[in-house]
Formats: sequence, C-alpha cells, structure tokens
Amino acid sequence: MRVTTYGTRGSIPIANAKSVRYGGNTTCLRVESCCLPDGQWLIIDAGSGYVPASTDALKSGVKQVNLFFTHHHHDHNQGLPLSPLTFIKAIPVHVYGPVDNGWGPKEVIESVMQKPVFPVPFKIVASHFHFHRLEYPTTLVILIHPRGGFKTLGVDVFERLLAKGEPIPFRQKMSFPVAECLVVWMHRTDHPEATISYRFEERPTGKVFCLLTDHENQDGVPQSLLAHLANADFLIQDAQYDPDTYAKRTAGFGHATPTYAVRLANQAGVKKLGFTHHDPGADDEAVDRIVEIGRTLAKEAREDDGKKKSNLLQPADIFACADYQVYEV
Repeated sequence: MRVTTYGTRGSIPIANAKSVRYGGNTTCLRVESCCLPDGQWLIIDAGSGYVPASTDALKSGVKQVNLFFTHHHHDHNQGLPLSPLTFIKAIPVHVYGPVDNGWGPKEVIESVMQKPVFPVPFKIVASHFHFHRLEYPTTLVILIHPRGGFKTLGVDVFERLLAKGEPIPFRQKMSFPVAECLVVWMHRTDHPEATISYRFEERPTGKVFCLLTDHENQDGVPQSLLAHLANADFLIQDAQYDPDTYAKRTAGFGHATPTYAVRLANQAGVKKLGFTHHDPGADDEAVDRIVEIGRTLAKEAREDDGKKKSNLLQPADIFACADYQVYEV
C-alpha cells in the first residue's frame, strides 16, 4: 500500500517563497492498494491538490475515480469544480461522504457548482457522478476487491459474515474472502462539523494506513478511537498548531498539536506518524518546529519508558507530510 499526498495544507491554499518544501495545496491524498480494481483510483478529499491528482490520474489512463470525503469544509472540496475529471463524462466518479444537517456530498457539490459562485451548474456534469451517503459512518464498513469492486455493508452484517467464515457478497452474485479485500473502517473526529477518519486495512499484506485530519486535542482518548488507530503502520494526523498558539488562540477550532498527535499515536501503537493540515500562516521553518516538538516528546517518552521496551515511536519516524510525496505504508 502506498499513499501520495497531493495536498497537505489546511484552511486555504498558499504560495510563497518560504513555504516551498511542504507546499501549499489543501488536502488531497491518493491511496494505492493491490486490492483496488485495475484502472481505479482511490482519493481522499478534493482540496486544491485534487487538480494535480486528476492530471496524474488522466495520464495513468484512469477508468474510475472513487473519492472519499472526510468532511465538507471548503478546503477539502475546492479542487473538485476545477478538476478535469469533473468534466470528462466517460470516467465515472463515485463520491462517498458524511451527511450533516441533511446535506451529503451531492448537496454540497451542487451548492458549490451553481451560479453566481461558479459558471458551470452541477447538472451539466452530473450524469457520471454517483453518490454514497455515509449517514452513520461508524456503523458501516467499505470493502474493496480487485474483481468485486466496492461494497458497503453494515458493521453488524460484516461481523456476522466474519464469525461464520463466509465470503463477502459483492456485485452480480460474486463473493470473495475478506482476506482478499481492502477493508475501510470509519470513525468520527472531534471537529465542528461531521468529519470522518478512515482506516484502511489491506488484508492480503496486513498493512494498515489511517488518516486522522481535522481532529481537536482531547484530554482523554476514547477507547473506540484507540481501536480505530491501533497498530497502524502509518498514521497521517492533523497537527496544525504549536502548543502555545493552541493554548492562547486556537483551542476549539477543530485541529490538534504535535504533542497530542504523538501522545495519541504512542497510545495506539502507531509505527510511523506524518503531520498534515499545516497552518497557512506557517512557513517551512514553522512546520519544522512542529516536527521538532513532536520528536522531542517522542524522545522523552522513550527515555521515560526505560527498559520496559514499549512499542513507542522513534523520533525519526515522525515527520511532516509534504505535497507530491509518495509514502510506503
């Protein structure tokens, strides 16, 4: 499994001479897996990074796009109206996203693509879009198979099938073992609007990737969140604010600090931690300081752990994600 980060900035896109190394695109990631059908791309969020991701997808000969939204804030969907994939009707686009106040991904995109705020009404391009409303994400699991495609099941149905050792039913009376699937679990984050954290379990290889963006610091960590992140090989997590800024000004904004991110990752047994959703006012050196705060805490945690040999993060396994980077899970 591989993850390509096309956008790692939070709130708004930026471009300036002091923010080159980490980039300025807002959130967009591609997840590659042996479980995806040939020619299909799986993309998380459509921030401004979705535009260059779309260009790469077209160059690869993409046959279908599967777009998972974490939530519907503008910095996570602003690239979709300007993406060439939106206007190429020969390529199906399947959109998954949460429901908030009755608005799912379809209603959000319709509102973004309407006059006078956008020149092309969504109805002009809507025929190749297919929407999947994730109204109660924690009760659902998405399964992906290279021949079966995508299947959404209730967690209860999925667990009963597992308990009986039965295969997963996909389309056209096709069933496949879960051991051949990419299993996608969902968990709510602590953010002002309904937001999803995704956990990707690549069952053939045992690799696990989690994305936890737009998530506020928490004094106590829910056991359900620890289970959601447990033993992830790679976690990309929001660490937008340094602790001082968070304490003085940005608590309650729905974003986290590197100290919280490292504490949470250590509690969950995460093996590699990448920071994301960089503040638009943070230049490269400011992001470097965020990383240093996280690495210092990791070093102190290992020293305090002494000879217990707990599975704690190495400082070198903590870094800031950057635009256009490819990470092996």
